[in-house]
Amino acid sequence: MVITLMLLIGSPAIYAKGGAYQSGFSHGVSDGNDSCRHSDGCHWYILEPGKGFAFHSKDFNQGYIDGFCSVSPNSGSDADEATFDCSQASQGQEGDLVARS
Repeated sequence: MVITLMLLIGSPAIYAKGGAYQSGFSHGVSDGNDSCRHSDGCHWYILEPGKGFAFHSKDFNQGYIDGFCSVSPNSGSDADEATFDCSQASQGQEGDLVARS
């Protein structure tokens, strides 16, 4: 038990990276499934104030793009908060963010 705790304390970055990527992926899938046919436009997480790419880690942003493009592959976003093109995204290569402008 003590050894396990020491191992977890000694490598928090490993767990944080997976969590950030997974969180981004989940938000991306949710946003990619939004039809944006609401009277007030898209209800995307990434477009909310303080939630754009500039406020997240590279791992989160890559997860977001991978998740979004997995459900909406022929799309993307030209919003200032999150600019990417699914046709140019490097899906499946975690950490290789190439879709941002």
